[in-house]
Amino acid sequence: MNRLQGKVAIVTGAAGGLGLAGVRAMASEGAQVVMMDLSPATFDRAKELVAEGFEVTAIVGDVSAEADIAATVALAKNTYGRLDILWSNAGLVSPEWYGQDTDAVGITLDYLMQTLKVNTGSVLLGAKHAIPVMAETGGGSIINTSSLAAAGGDLTGIAYGTSKAAINHLTRSVATAFGHLGIRSNAIAPGLIPPPAAAGPHKLEDSMPTQVILDSQMIPTPGEREDVANTVVFLASDESKFITGQVLYVDGGSTGHLATLSDRRHAPAATT
Repeated sequence: MNRLQGKVAIVTGAAGGLGLAGVRAMASEGAQVVMMDLSPATFDRAKELVAEGFEVTAIVGDVSAEADIAATVALAKNTYGRLDILWSNAGLVSPEWYGQDTDAVGITLDYLMQTLKVNTGSVLLGAKHAIPVMAETGGGSIINTSSLAAAGGDLTGIAYGTSKAAINHLTRSVATAFGHLGIRSNAIAPGLIPPPAAAGPHKLEDSMPTQVILDSQMIPTPGEREDVANTVVFLASDESKFITGQVLYVDGGSTGHLATLSDRRHAPAATT
């Protein structure tokens, strides 16, 4: 299929994981894609995709730096003549996640502000620079990566969850303010999408946090990167031309039920 034929896309956080899967999915549908990531490996991933016949180019940059976002948008316009799709996917997750991103008492203000700068600020900067270019050719689709963490409170991860909840509001605000220019703005909120390494010798059942999440899903299996990538393609394409201002949870149904689901499943009278 060529659902994105003739369209030009930017993907941030494009060098691996969800971002790379999305780049491949969009390019497979005919899009010309600019890959942006902080990692120099972005150039290697782009070369691999070009060798497979896809039309992509790469740039290394920091999504929290306005000059880098502006340069990425300029690269898309100068290389391909337009911009139709922006997937703001890059985000900050600390390697010391449980040590720094804790709760309102344990977290530092500096860590909260840095998380907001990268996760939420980058979405704002992307929209700020992409919208004028998109408007030149009649509009476009902005897609922001939110998270299941934005759906409710948690025992930890307060900075990450707050930054993603802010993305949801920002997404709706952009849709509201610029819909008259043909700009659509939506967010995707992935649930449990394990990295490829999780398919190795360590079973998902061996991880208690993972099993707790699976217990809360309507679909009792983890998602795959392609589930998110396919959703991005849909929101980027004209198939979703009447959808804007929405947060689409790609989460196996984690957010679509009463909080008692897990307990009731394990109750003696639970049905199978």
